[in-house]
Amino acid sequence: MSANVSKKGSEKRAWLLFLPLLLLYAASYFQRTAIPGTIFEQLAGAIGRGFVAALGPAFIWIYSASQLGIGVLIDRFSVKYVVLTGGAFFVLGVLIFPFVATPWAMYAARMSAGLGAGTLYLSLVREVDRLFGRKNYALMMGVVYVVGYGGGMLGTLPFGRVVHWANNDWHLVLLWIAVFSLICYLWFAAAYRKEKVADMLSSAGGSTAPPLPAALKKLFCSSRNWMAMMGGTINFAIYFTIQTVFGKKFLTDIPGFSEAGAESVIFVMTLVCMAVLFSSSLLSRVLDNRRKPLLYAAAMLEFITVGVMTATLHWQWNIWLYPVCFCCFAAASGMLIVYTMTAQELGCEAMMTQSAGLNNMINYFGAVALTLIASAYLENFSPAAASAYPPEAYKGLFSYLLVPAAAGVIFVRLLPETRGKFLDSL
Repeated sequence: MSANVSKKGSEKRAWLLFLPLLLLYAASYFQRTAIPGTIFEQLAGAIGRGFVAALGPAFIWIYSASQLGIGVLIDRFSVKYVVLTGGAFFVLGVLIFPFVATPWAMYAARMSAGLGAGTLYLSLVREVDRLFGRKNYALMMGVVYVVGYGGGMLGTLPFGRVVHWANNDWHLVLLWIAVFSLICYLWFAAAYRKEKVADMLSSAGGSTAPPLPAALKKLFCSSRNWMAMMGGTINFAIYFTIQTVFGKKFLTDIPGFSEAGAESVIFVMTLVCMAVLFSSSLLSRVLDNRRKPLLYAAAMLEFITVGVMTATLHWQWNIWLYPVCFCCFAAASGMLIVYTMTAQELGCEAMMTQSAGLNNMINYFGAVALTLIASAYLENFSPAAASAYPPEAYKGLFSYLLVPAAAGVIFVRLLPETRGKFLDSL
């Protein structure tokens, strides 16, 4: 009986440590999504339209670039110290943003928030493994992704509605969100006050991470690690580009959907991705932590969907295939969590956060690169007087996407099965 009580107490303690970090991550996802897109016009009225577009990159570029370095810091100095520092940068940035009125001050606030936000996802990667064990890792990371995406969804239509109800006073709404972030940060600080760093770094009582040069060599010189990361990047980048760059415009240009109809399809894509994120993590556990069946499913679904999109554009099949294909892209991206876990498990446990950091960095850099390439390609088909891209532009784009989608299938074929265990050792 005492053992059961102890176990229940340990589980309760795990959730008390997990929740503030999880809510901080959701708040960071909100900031990433809501600014500038949802309040673009209000921000344009405040600082000028030409300055608004850079508010997104000011956050995302420093977030992406910091991932590997943050992974190194977490594996050496613990989640406790990294989040206490990074969380302070995040909270400072989101608290300052509603009060500043110049573009450069806003950029500085966004960069501070982006740097701090970069510590949260990787800290969850480490803490989920420590608090809930490898057996429950896939399931709990599914919870992390769903709650994070949920924060991002709140930054879209719901945030826009609240700003409208507040008579377009976006400063006040963002201030309340910042206060919520501050409360979560203080909760984290209080919850982790008694956590021992040695216990957080390793069950052996100290950090077992190899020296930095050796760690970087392991990360950058492992071909199978790169195959897992590139497979995940292809998966994520195609979905990210469709969702954030040309998906809505495609639906209005080609099948002739209304603005509201196109927005609804993009919204449903997010819901599908969230549902698959959680269900795939649960299914991975049901499959005894086997990763390759889900990796095959994601890669093949991606490749087949790109092919169906290309064929539908070429032979002008039923227009309702387009939203179905968009949801298939979302479902494939929902299995990104399995790529992330595989990339970690191909290395050693002591370097799991560094591996996740490099993987996350490559994912986002790949997504940004594809958005830039896709935008430049489509612009070649846009005469000055035209407001819509022709079908040939989209058909060419999806035809080219068949190449990376096929490469993703090959990468999965060459990867070993991990069964939830770390394959490398120090």
